[in-house]
Amino acid sequence: MNGHKLIPGLRLRSLTPEDARSLSYIELEIFPAPWSEDSLKTFLALHNVDGEAATLDGEIIAYVFVQYAADEAHILNLGVRPRYRRKGLATLLLVRFLERARKQQARVCYLEVRVGNTAAQKLYFKQKFAPVSVRKQYYPDGEDALILAKRL
Repeated sequence: MNGHKLIPGLRLRSLTPEDARSLSYIELEIFPAPWSEDSLKTFLALHNVDGEAATLDGEIIAYVFVQYAADEAHILNLGVRPRYRRKGLATLLLVRFLERARKQQARVCYLEVRVGNTAAQKLYFKQKFAPVSVRKQYYPDGEDALILAKRL
């Protein structure tokens, strides 16, 4: 897909292990507990991990990556650089991923989101994700994670 109504020149492409360094810098910029470059490279090389990047002038500005297991999809991360937020990129990537997951025969999609991240929760609730449980002290800083699921 080329172009986006709010960001002219936006391009979408698959993530590869070679994107790990760029993603690690973005992770540092946006998440309190970022993935390391090595972890990203390892995950992106797995046969059951799929990811997509939104790029502008060749620079990754948003991304999603997921892992498949049996008939489940698990969103591992969805990130948008701060200066590109509130432009529909997270929704665009999430909706596209959910369609890809359906094509991969996934029947349900799971994710963890910080209990304090109400902006992300709003995005997921809008896409009909529902809370299924809480994982206590899931994140390295001790914050709980809300487990969300969506039937595909």
